[in-house]
Amino acid sequence: MPQYFGKLQTTEQPWSIIDSVQSVNQDDSLRDSCAARTINFNCSNSSLKISILAPNLIRVRMSPTGEFKDRSHSVTLPDEEWEIVPFEVRETDEKIEIETAQIIVSVKRSPAAIECFDKSGKPFASDCDRNMGWRAGATAAWKRIEADEHFYGFGQRTGFLDKLSEVKTNWTTDALDYNSLTDEMYQAIAFYIALNPDRAYGIFFNTTFWSQFDIGAQQPGVLRMETRGPELDYYIIYGPEPAQILATYTQLTGRMPLPPKWSLGYHQCRWSYESEDVVRELAKEFRDRSIPCDVIHLDIDYMRGYRVFTWSPKRFPDPAKLIADLKAAGFKVVTIVDPGVKYEPEADYEIFDRGVENDYFVRTAEGKLFHGYVWPDKSVFPDFMRPEVRQWWGELHKTLTDIGVAGIWNDMNEPAIAERPFGDGGEHIWFPLDAPQGPDDDRATHAETHNLYGLMMAKACAEGLQKVRSGERSFVLTRSGFAGVQRYSSVWMGDNQSQWEHLEMSLPMLCNMGLSGVAFVGCDIGGFAGNATAEMFARWMQVGMLYPLMRGHSAMSTAQHEPWVFGSRTEQICREYINLRYQLLPYIYTLFWEAATTGTPILRPLLYHFPRDRTTYHLYDQVLLGPSLMAAPVYRPGVEHRAVYLPEGTWFDWWTGECYQGPMHILADAPLERMPLYVRGGGIIAIAPVQQFVSEQQLDSLKMRIWPGTGEWTLYEDDGHSFEHEKGVWAATNYRVYFEGEKVIVEIAAREGEFAISEREVTVEVVGVGEQQFRDDGAARRLTFG
Repeated sequence: MPQYFGKLQTTEQPWSIIDSVQSVNQDDSLRDSCAARTINFNCSNSSLKISILAPNLIRVRMSPTGEFKDRSHSVTLPDEEWEIVPFEVRETDEKIEIETAQIIVSVKRSPAAIECFDKSGKPFASDCDRNMGWRAGATAAWKRIEADEHFYGFGQRTGFLDKLSEVKTNWTTDALDYNSLTDEMYQAIAFYIALNPDRAYGIFFNTTFWSQFDIGAQQPGVLRMETRGPELDYYIIYGPEPAQILATYTQLTGRMPLPPKWSLGYHQCRWSYESEDVVRELAKEFRDRSIPCDVIHLDIDYMRGYRVFTWSPKRFPDPAKLIADLKAAGFKVVTIVDPGVKYEPEADYEIFDRGVENDYFVRTAEGKLFHGYVWPDKSVFPDFMRPEVRQWWGELHKTLTDIGVAGIWNDMNEPAIAERPFGDGGEHIWFPLDAPQGPDDDRATHAETHNLYGLMMAKACAEGLQKVRSGERSFVLTRSGFAGVQRYSSVWMGDNQSQWEHLEMSLPMLCNMGLSGVAFVGCDIGGFAGNATAEMFARWMQVGMLYPLMRGHSAMSTAQHEPWVFGSRTEQICREYINLRYQLLPYIYTLFWEAATTGTPILRPLLYHFPRDRTTYHLYDQVLLGPSLMAAPVYRPGVEHRAVYLPEGTWFDWWTGECYQGPMHILADAPLERMPLYVRGGGIIAIAPVQQFVSEQQLDSLKMRIWPGTGEWTLYEDDGHSFEHEKGVWAATNYRVYFEGEKVIVEIAAREGEFAISEREVTVEVVGVGEQQFRDDGAARRLTFG
């Protein structure tokens, strides 16, 4: 390699490669009437295990020492809890084959190497000639990239949708000022989906240590996954389509809980709304201007000197009354909580005193209390790896929830720490890599737990809120996390910028998060850093209407970014698209229910529903909100037309009703007031009346917009705030549409579930054909149109 910018050529340390299989045996400890689950391959220089967990799911483990550690914070369903599935094992002189109902796994004997095939013999997730290996401080596997294969997911990533020929590192980092070339981000989720036109698979790299994927960047045609952990541990999930992969992956790592319905409304935030008077005026502006809003976020300036779990007595003298008044006006309050606890001995700061007294804070390997600098200046940090620390921290939220706080926003939890006070320069640091964390009987170093810090903080918060807000669902938002973060929290994409490129980049970022099992995600509308123009803010609000988490946010020292500050034209555009968001809430809430029960993304790239269509593989700037509604946003200044790809099938323009037959490209009209929107033929979308906040009034009327074609959709409903839905107190109504000759038939099944819905007026509109109304009492109906 030539010398670049003063960097000299380096010599790579050689890898030791797994040797030949010497013997094979199955694990009798898990044997039952069906089969053993794990097959052990004893190699001359290492050990290899393959566990069959489902017809489309296997776990691969390789240890150079023959020792395996069972420590996983992402996997919610351990190997022994999967339902036993039948499989067949065949041995020849050259290989050992394992066949399930969906796949064939072939292990070569010399050298040991794994090849996977679907039932038609097409390969996927197969080892290269260099297969599995190790060297000082690292283990790795090399997989063959098949022809026409494309790669998605990888958690929180900048740039375009497809990650082929890129390097992706998993190490949680405060990615301030990130751009399209940034590698390490706030989240570390070592999972990807590989897709080609006739099959797909996923790999979850089950390591909490620093890890990295090289997706054909260094060596075309070869994917390398490397960890600084002592063993190789990964799961292979066969599709054949993305939907099946995500269903299995989220069965493995968990699914999001159903959030409170109010959290699906519009959130307004700024660093900072610095006083009670400012917050009251903000709320008044929303209501006076008839712009819907459900949530106001309070950033760090609500605290007393940035001490967590405190209030500023000067700027927020009576937070309980403020929150009660906001509640009466239909607003929920979410407060920020950072992990850094101000180092303040002998100052009667109870959080610090109790933490020190019980030894709850992270210490160095030498036993010294670790400190760094964050907002409150010199600070110490809870060891969230310990259950008793998580319980303590979770219960501290009671000081906030007792006065009405409805949700918590976790920030700075990568962890983001400076070596000197903020404003004095210096480097960003984290805990020493040899710092011990976790309970005494399961100690690990920070090298192993760094990526888990945000996840464990979110877990402490979510579990604490469930206790202190008994019977009420809570909203949790986190900046940092790891695989499985969806079990505890929603996620936003951190400190983006008021640039058109960041508006554009938000769509593939959120889609790849959805393809990584994290459905409740969003970006700061308008951009956090910098000043949006009126045109940019209008376009961003249009896109933001699609975000599962719809939150506007901006930074200190930037111009105000509320919907009304850009003039009457932009204000009206913002009002129209926030109104549309609230009209779509019955549809969106159902998408959240699907995500909570099946792991399905809410915001989806087109390839999710059209995985055989190569045109969708690089299509990052069109998205589907659920199965039916497609958007083609504008993300460049001065643009009033844009090319739109319509995949196979019938499509209707949301605004005009014009019909198109895909696959085809069209040139869409997109003046500033209009974001191009399209609905698939057979699409069914529930529309509610506009409200200023989610629970403003009972839903006594509903409109079902249905587009001619063949389709089916289930409307899900519950009380939107309690956990009664987990006890069966929910309602589901299935709608079907199809042609019968020249007629369009809409069949409505009898409502299921125990949630009582008052009789209401329902209008069924078959777009371009006609509409009918009826009093909905939950009975089955058959409607004929045309």
